Amino acid sequence: MKKKNNVKQVFKKATAFSLAVIMAFGLSACGNKSNEADNTPAPAQEETPVQPDSSNANADSQADSSSKITFPLAEPVELTIACADLGSASLSANLPVWQEIEKRTNVKINWDVTAAAQYTEVMKLRVTASGANLPDIMLLPNGLKLAELGSEGVILPLEQYIEENGDAILAAYKKFPRVRALTSSEGHVYSINSMNEAAYFSPYGFIIRKDWLDRLNLEVPTTIEEWETVLTAFKEQDANGNGDPSDEVPYSAGGSVWYTTYWGNAWGLHMIQSSGWYPDENGQMQYEYISDNAREWFTWMNKMYESGLIDPEFLTLGDESKMFEKVARNEVGAFTANPSQIPTLEATLRANGVEDAVLIPVVVPKGPHTQSTEVIGDMAVDGYMVTSSCQNPEIAVAFINYLLSDEGAELLNFGIEGETYTKNADGTYTFTDAVLNDPDGKSPKEVLETYGCWIDGPTIKLEAREAALLATYPEDTAQAILQYTDQTKPFAVPGLTLPAETAEESDSISGLNADLKTYIYEMAGRFVVGTADVETEWDTYVQNAKDLSVEKIQAVKQAQYDRFVQEMGDN
Repeated sequence: MKKKNNVKQVFKKATAFSLAVIMAFGLSACGNKSNEADNTPAPAQEETPVQPDSSNANADSQADSSSKITFPLAEPVELTIACADLGSASLSANLPVWQEIEKRTNVKINWDVTAAAQYTEVMKLRVTASGANLPDIMLLPNGLKLAELGSEGVILPLEQYIEENGDAILAAYKKFPRVRALTSSEGHVYSINSMNEAAYFSPYGFIIRKDWLDRLNLEVPTTIEEWETVLTAFKEQDANGNGDPSDEVPYSAGGSVWYTTYWGNAWGLHMIQSSGWYPDENGQMQYEYISDNAREWFTWMNKMYESGLIDPEFLTLGDESKMFEKVARNEVGAFTANPSQIPTLEATLRANGVEDAVLIPVVVPKGPHTQSTEVIGDMAVDGYMVTSSCQNPEIAVAFINYLLSDEGAELLNFGIEGETYTKNADGTYTFTDAVLNDPDGKSPKEVLETYGCWIDGPTIKLEAREAALLATYPEDTAQAILQYTDQTKPFAVPGLTLPAETAEESDSISGLNADLKTYIYEMAGRFVVGTADVETEWDTYVQNAKDLSVEKIQAVKQAQYDRFVQEMGDN
């Protein structure tokens, strides 16, 4: 019982801190990582070894490990940072925000950038090939492990530097209490990750055609049973009003079974962000894809599919874009997506002659077991490391600390005051016409990228920026999204992010996760569409998952989670 209470206190502590931060507008923070990847990556740059620079000659005098580093530095210093490049401009072009940062810190950044799509493979090759002549600061390539890199001496432990010159980092640890626990391995802090104050702002969820509801005199559904009623009406009653009651797709999802797992929230499952790995109320790690609740959920999904309420093509659409094409053709009544898609989809529908089209985000329904919605975590999975090639690690950490400060956060979220934004008397922000109405048709994100904002970390993404970007939306849509955000927060549950695996743990399950995931997603799709029978094939499915080392992976994740609980208790 003692362990049970402790785990609940850990979750209460983490979630309470996170919610307190995101409900306070304008706190210090900066951009996000994986959710905002560009679609037009820049060409990869040729690899060049990092050489010592003469501008660092005075570094020892201004970065003594026992002294506090203040900016601007008395003498200029250069640092090299490796990361994925932006989509609309290259960081290597010395963009305006980084010119301003150099003025304020006297630190010049030499960018070692690679196109986003190639970054992981390029950097993994560089790290594994030699581990020498690496950039001073580097985004951890997906697939490499902090523990291994730390034990091999490729990256440096950062905790002492953070204690000496990391006041903004330490403040972020208090606002985001899970972060320190999740960036530590074997007693050391090895990375500083991007943090997301806006994790609970306008989260991924259900979007429905409000005009279809109005045409059929239906209310917005709030329970699973009401959703069944609404989708059945969409299927049978000519919801799109074109005179043909048989051409509507009640619900669609984009391209794989993963997109349908959002429904699993109503069964208390954590599949959309946590891939089914989640601790139970006693702190024991479970693989929910083989749970009794998952069996109930698959059975319900198959019933919905067999009743014609789920798009028969959802598994073959390829990606969300194909689903959005169906939405734009006035065929789809409800779907799962980010609410930021609403303005574009409404505009396309109206351009296609559907003048009264109205899309609204809908709060997650109450289900058989719970009412909750899993949202992205408040921390990026991969963080920034200081490598052993860095001659001035104290300055490197102090510089990252500056980026996470109020001043750095404002620059990286909003750009240059007077050019890209103005700050209002109440502490909120307004983007200028240069951002909101670019003459060349660039989106606000693309414009901000040309200034050097919206980078791939180390940053904190501010909710205040997301609120300011609503100015680009029609007023009704903006208000609907704000209302949806407020109504969703009480039911929001952060996706599970675990501390780094130890080197031994990593070796013990190498390759196993990929094999398990492939099998589970294949069977999940088959259960939904009925090519596998939940009732008769469930036991075989569970046994096959166990044969693919579920219990071995589970043991590692349990150890990771136990370290997280311990670290949370120590903070």
